[in-house]
Amino acid sequence: MSATENANTPSILDLINRTLELPTLPDVLVKLNEVMDDPESSAEEVAQVISMDPSVSANILRIVNSAYFGLQVRVGSINLAVSIMGFKMTKKVALKAAIFSVFAKNKGSKISDFDPNLFWKHSIYTGTLARALGKKSEIFSGHHPEDLYICGLLHDIGKIILLENATEAFSDVVASAKTTGRSLLELEQEILGYTHADVGSVLAIKWYLPEDLTIAIRYHHNPDRDPFHKSLSSLISLSDQIAGVQGRGSFDWKEYEPPSPSLFEAVALTPEDVDEVCADLGQDGESSDQWL
Repeated sequence: MSATENANTPSILDLINRTLELPTLPDVLVKLNEVMDDPESSAEEVAQVISMDPSVSANILRIVNSAYFGLQVRVGSINLAVSIMGFKMTKKVALKAAIFSVFAKNKGSKISDFDPNLFWKHSIYTGTLARALGKKSEIFSGHHPEDLYICGLLHDIGKIILLENATEAFSDVVASAKTTGRSLLELEQEILGYTHADVGSVLAIKWYLPEDLTIAIRYHHNPDRDPFHKSLSSLISLSDQIAGVQGRGSFDWKEYEPPSPSLFEAVALTPEDVDEVCADLGQDGESSDQWL
């Protein structure tokens, strides 16, 4: 199907909600938001909510005991971990854990030419690059590094939703992209009437993620069209493309073009800056405690 431009055309939000099943925010995050919105909440109350979810609890303890915090004594208490990490960091780690608990359970592929394991490696590396490059540029001094990571991690999440809920149509899109060399985005628009970037941004809205992250997910393939947060969209686009050029793309059959000079300019970084960041990340980044 294709979208038509007339008064009866539904909004992208209505269209996607009508045709796809979008995952709801996990209960632990809903309750965590409620507790953290209360200024009177204590670390103990936050810890009680986190303890309800084994996956989130395990990740909180793993992160607080990682080299990132450099503690001399191992922490085994969620209560103490929350006190050390602070509410903001705790919430971001909980979100990352929830993302994987919702989306990464099914390792098998429903269609040929799409490898979920490759997809997640690409998503994680893109998030890690976005965080590291953001730290390198003064433009992103006002952004929390974990927000940049989450935005990079989720930039292509619409592909997984399409894989799960529009399997046949998405299979046609991927097969056509592989055969013809045409843009996946163009084929999605042609066959579905919307793109994986649209789907991902609608999920971000549904999950109450910050507006700038939602918009960056929507425009990460077209940052020049972003009317509000072009620098963030450009950062995610740059990270996405660098990952592809380095052989860490979401498709092993696709050839990835190097980023345009305008992307570097939009994030106030040089190719040499990016090379330095990539060298610092090294080849062992996938097993690093900085990754979820």
